[in-house]
Amino acid sequence: MTLSEFANYFVSLLVITNPLSALPAILRITRNQTTAQKEHTALITTLSIGIILLLSTWIGTPLLAILGISIPSFQVAGGFVLLTIAFSMLQATESSIKQTPEEQKEKIAKDSGAIVPLAIPIIAGPGAISSIIVNVSHNPGLVEQLLLSLVAILVTLTLGLVLYFSANLEKMIGQSGINIFNRIGGLILAAIAIQTLANGALGLFPGWGAPS
Repeated sequence: MTLSEFANYFVSLLVITNPLSALPAILRITRNQTTAQKEHTALITTLSIGIILLLSTWIGTPLLAILGISIPSFQVAGGFVLLTIAFSMLQATESSIKQTPEEQKEKIAKDSGAIVPLAIPIIAGPGAISSIIVNVSHNPGLVEQLLLSLVAILVTLTLGLVLYFSANLEKMIGQSGINIFNRIGGLILAAIAIQTLANGALGLFPGWGAPS
């Protein structure tokens, strides 16, 4: 894995997890908590995200093999998931793939929710898991997997900082700023999704890439 590939993977995974889009949910869940409780919620959520990302890195691909699912098939499915999330980000709305209306009502009604729905599915949801499995399949080998794990840890630490300072961030950039970041991230994610779809389609139908 080259340095540019390492950086690209970090940016893409950070865009997919999109901590800024989770800010409203974080603030709603922690609105009645003390400062100490908010810090505890941020810590639990961060640890949960790290575990989810690392588990996806190490057991995601073997699990697909056990289920008999080919990597190209998963690339196509994952590409559609990423594209759906990207369209929601471009519209500055929250994708229903990350959370259903029922989950949204539940998280508003409760003061807890550090693991569900904050860690999963709002932040480390299907899009992030799909992206990790696809990247692991493209970078086989122990060293590459360790580098991908390092990216997962760096993304988790970045997410942890956003969670920890969520209230300050919202005051600093405001809803308009969050929407701008969402749209820029959505555009990047849409390009990643289309590339993932194309790679998966070529894997399923090699003849499509043959010169005419």
